[in-house]
Amino acid sequence: MQLSISENAWWGTDVDRVKGIEVAKKCGFDEYCAFTTDLTPQLRRSMREAMREARLPCGNITVVVTSLIDLNADIRRMTVDWAKRQVDIGYDFGTTKMILVPGEYVWEGQEVPPKVQWGWAVDGIREIADYANDLGIRTGLEFETPKYNIINSVDSVVRMLDDIGRPYVQGNTDFVHMYVVGDGPEALRKLRARLLNVHFADCKGRNHAHWPPGAGVVPLREYLSVLKEIGYQGAIQMELEWSPEPAKIVEWVQDGYNSTAKMMKELGMRD
Repeated sequence: MQLSISENAWWGTDVDRVKGIEVAKKCGFDEYCAFTTDLTPQLRRSMREAMREARLPCGNITVVVTSLIDLNADIRRMTVDWAKRQVDIGYDFGTTKMILVPGEYVWEGQEVPPKVQWGWAVDGIREIADYANDLGIRTGLEFETPKYNIINSVDSVVRMLDDIGRPYVQGNTDFVHMYVVGDGPEALRKLRARLLNVHFADCKGRNHAHWPPGAGVVPLREYLSVLKEIGYQGAIQMELEWSPEPAKIVEWVQDGYNSTAKMMKELGMRD
């Protein structure tokens, strides 16, 4: 099973997006996962060249579409079209997976009925995912923890997948997110055969954070055990964010790699 890293580990640090690829390779990761935010043509080329030189393939791209359910139809249209351009970037990076992250209900689900906003999300995700599938890229939907996020639990992801009705649209789960909202390891069974990718990190309470695996209280081994039981074959993607000690980010990443690789090996999920 592949072990990848998301580039948001470098947010708020002195490690830039190209240097981060070199660091990830030295730490031992198998894949590198990119955000499509603020990618100039020059930076895209530099990142492609760095991944090729490091022999570190792009495991997936993350595309954040918080305006997918905007009240204004032209903003929703613009968001879908923008997302398609991000799919093109993923295609250029050679990835076969896109993580799509919808946002929150407008006005906390008031004024505009949640059912209407949910329908806008379903329609928009279908169009983006259909476009991506034509390029050989599958879509994974990630849920976030805010109360009014349009998908904010395993159950809401399952419902969204059912309503979208596309086999190439699956779930992306984050064990920190699951822990924060109260979805225990057993909830993963609801995503059996419908899980594209897994984000792996830790936190020190019920507040959202992304610490190195093993540095917090999330029962990561239990989550991994259920993941193995349901036959998951995708990658484990370590996702760290906003280190409180930016100067120690490389140590954070190496520690996270070591603890994750150890857990996976002990569970028979990695050589």
